[in-house]
Amino acid sequence: ELPGGSDVSRTETQAHATDSGWQLHGRKWFTSATTSQMALALARPEGNPEGSKGLALFYIEPHDAHGQLQQIEVNRLKDKMGTRKVPTAELLLKGAPATLVGEARNGVKQITPMLNITRTWNAVSSIALMRRGLQLAWNYATKRQAFGHALIHKPLHRETLVNLEATFASAFCFTFACVHLLGKLENGTATALEQQQLRLFIPLLKLSTGKHSVQVLSEVMESFGGAGYVEDTGIPQLLRDAQVFPIWEGTTNVLSLDSLHVLLKSGKTQLEDWLTPAHCAATSEGHQAGRDQVQAALQRVMDHREQPEQLEANARKIAQGFAAGLAKLYLADFAALHPELVFAAETDTPLTVTTAELLSRC
Repeated sequence: ELPGGSDVSRTETQAHATDSGWQLHGRKWFTSATTSQMALALARPEGNPEGSKGLALFYIEPHDAHGQLQQIEVNRLKDKMGTRKVPTAELLLKGAPATLVGEARNGVKQITPMLNITRTWNAVSSIALMRRGLQLAWNYATKRQAFGHALIHKPLHRETLVNLEATFASAFCFTFACVHLLGKLENGTATALEQQQLRLFIPLLKLSTGKHSVQVLSEVMESFGGAGYVEDTGIPQLLRDAQVFPIWEGTTNVLSLDSLHVLLKSGKTQLEDWLTPAHCAATSEGHQAGRDQVQAALQRVMDHREQPEQLEANARKIAQGFAAGLAKLYLADFAALHPELVFAAETDTPLTVTTAELLSRC
């Protein structure tokens, strides 16, 4: 909503209880996936107090059985920089029928499980675009001739691609470690520690993979030279679509503050409080480097916990350092199990990059 955004406490949508059920009235300025068959919306029931605790969560089916919008008017579709295949609209709710989810308050708390899913999806999408771009870049490097040789035989070009591959590999391992944790949470087998990890790791995952996707795809575009800047190659679309990943489902700053809130609320300040027993027991150089990064992030929290403004100013550095350490730990786990596995898109000798080599570059 125009006054809302990340500060959902300012949501203006009203919910009215009628004899036939709940109805929503208001303006949703940015509504993603407008063609979907269902949606979740926050609204304030009549009589509820101001602030986020007065909001409730509602389930909406935008279309009726005949495919017609139910008391919803589309003002316009947004002219976005990218992700144009996902229609985003500005909607007016004019008594849209809705079903209350849970109690008629504390809707932000109730919508949190969905945020775990959407933020994880954001991370999976981020690494998917990274993988696509890197596949194209590796392949192009075997075909493009410059100064008598294919680009892949130029040490600096190969070094650039291998470093990008290392960024992808660590993001990949961190992402699917969180997917695994989310699966355990949803089927009821997650331990208390794993539930706490997920609450912290998901915002860290989303903010780090979103940034990495933009950085990697910018480098991919550059690796094609002028051709990468031309629309009909498809490379510009990858970069445009990636730019939304740091924005959707919480910007980098918002998620940095969210993760800082989790750290402070937990009271856990030691490395071992957050890591699994496997991580705590591992002794490889990669594991130690990851542990050091996580501990450094925790130390920043301890150093400034009595200085709220200084702590907030450092929130992004803390979150990014914590995320980088976790990503390195999960890549170290993967490299220990599969040291010779090749991540690069091609298998010719000049392109072979093992997990052990990638770990050394993170």
